[in-house]
Amino acid sequence: MRNRLWGDFMTTNNPFFERKFDCPVCKTNFTSLAVRSSKVYVERKEADLHVIYRGVSPLHYSMIVCPACFYASSTSSFSQEINPQLLEKLIVALYQLKPEPAIEYNGERDLDKALGSFKLAIRTAQLKKVRSGELAGLFLGAAWVAREANNQELECVYLKEALTHYLEAYNKDFQSIGNMSDVQATYLIGELYRRNGDSKEAVNWFNRVIVHKYIKQYPHIEKLAREQWALAREQAQMQPDSKDITIQEEEKPKKDVETAPASDVNKIKTPQRRPSMQMPAHLYADQIDWLTRIVNNGYNSTKTLVRKEQVLRSLLDAVIENLDDNLPQEFSSEEELKDLFGELLTGN
Repeated sequence: MRNRLWGDFMTTNNPFFERKFDCPVCKTNFTSLAVRSSKVYVERKEADLHVIYRGVSPLHYSMIVCPACFYASSTSSFSQEINPQLLEKLIVALYQLKPEPAIEYNGERDLDKALGSFKLAIRTAQLKKVRSGELAGLFLGAAWVAREANNQELECVYLKEALTHYLEAYNKDFQSIGNMSDVQATYLIGELYRRNGDSKEAVNWFNRVIVHKYIKQYPHIEKLAREQWALAREQAQMQPDSKDITIQEEEKPKKDVETAPASDVNKIKTPQRRPSMQMPAHLYADQIDWLTRIVNNGYNSTKTLVRKEQVLRSLLDAVIENLDDNLPQEFSSEEELKDLFGELLTGN
């Protein structure tokens, strides 16, 4: 009776339980530890959404590693089937990259093992050529573990990679950014800019969050965005080119808009605010690809993100300015209208 009670006590107080997995690469059957939800205690959350736990951290056990071939992936995606062509390449690559000496990842993990599991998952994801959003999440998780291990150099490397891949995902295929909404993803990119030392760009992204039409659905993110906006602005003003930061104050989240003194009105050319309306529109895949190329060209040259909708608006403005009232008249199809626009714009 006493032994049974002791066994029940140990089971109840053990923060771990075992999960069974079948490796999709080498077909090895194995178990890996996971943290019981009843034993998860959140202590606090950091501005880049890193959760600090009291006691055992589920983050440290979120990557599953095959003990035979060292294929690694997140708990949710580890067992996903791999297409045969990719599988052959993975078998060869993982065999060549097999770590020596082999490390055991399926028991309890210290910070070194937790970080190692993320490194293996990142390597696997790169071999599989997963979407940028998935890779960004892995780099961010690795940065969090590196921070917990006080490895600032490695944390900086991973934060930079996370930002790069989140931006690529945001521009190319927003749906690939895990389960984050546009509001959450925009905020996270702003905070990653700030942590990467680009406070000016962080201000721009936090502004986008604060004025987002759905921001009221995310009160916690709104509070964070306002706090980090103030912090990023203060940091930006301490940079050598801080004189440029004052331009961003026009986007500052405030209710009252400052106006120039009456005596200075004629000296200042104020851009007119134009009312906007939402209009659902379906575009062709090649058109979206073309818009994406323009967005990427602009970002690669200036490190400033101009969204696809902004590209479309600028394109319409250019057409309106060039055509003025010389509008197409006789057309009955999209193709005819395209030809008419071509003639009017080229003067042929």
